[in-house]
Amino acid sequence: MRRREIADTSGFTLIELLVVISIIVILITIITPCVARAKWLAGEKVCSSNLRGLNLGIILYANCNNGFYPLEPTEHNPHPNLVQVLVSQRYAANELFYCPQSFFLETSAQNASYAPVGATDSVINTPENLRAGNISYVYWSFQENKKFGAETWREAANFLPRQLMLDRAVAVDAARPVPPATPAERWVLSDFFRKGAPFPHARSHASGLDVVYQDGHAALIFGSPKTAYR
Repeated sequence: MRRREIADTSGFTLIELLVVISIIVILITIITPCVARAKWLAGEKVCSSNLRGLNLGIILYANCNNGFYPLEPTEHNPHPNLVQVLVSQRYAANELFYCPQSFFLETSAQNASYAPVGATDSVINTPENLRAGNISYVYWSFQENKKFGAETWREAANFLPRQLMLDRAVAVDAARPVPPATPAERWVLSDFFRKGAPFPHARSHASGLDVVYQDGHAALIFGSPKTAYR
């Protein structure tokens, strides 16, 4: 009898089992958003590191080219010259050209509902994209605003063509002078973005855009890019 009593008290009752399962479900519900949030924050940090690494490679290139940064046809993809000079001269590794959240950016890049109408792009890390110069970032030393049909990819009145140098920006078109800015304000590279598309990173419940500046620091900006752009 005593042996049976001990055996009976060694297991879980149905109610106890349900309580344990309920606690586990509650813990999973609490932890899952935290894990996802941590993953996105980690991606943001890696992206900032990528941008700083690319900026350093560009500075090394400029030091060997009379202070001039590489000049691209447009601010938007493709960036064949930028990729070619940085990779071939070993100023930057292939992986630095792609945001860890490029899969999320690709959704926006392939969505034809964003302006300019009907235009799509690819920003994920593939051998084909690297060869073409299609990267996850927008480069701000460029000759003219990228067009698609009659439209431009950015508001041309705000994102002015310019060639960046180590200490300044030179207007490509004398009729459109570059507004003054310090190296700590002047954009070199930023995350891919399109009008109306969601930004890739988040902090304090707000969406943001990673930007690296001419002085080498990277920061997350909020709000309209055309307002923050320098």
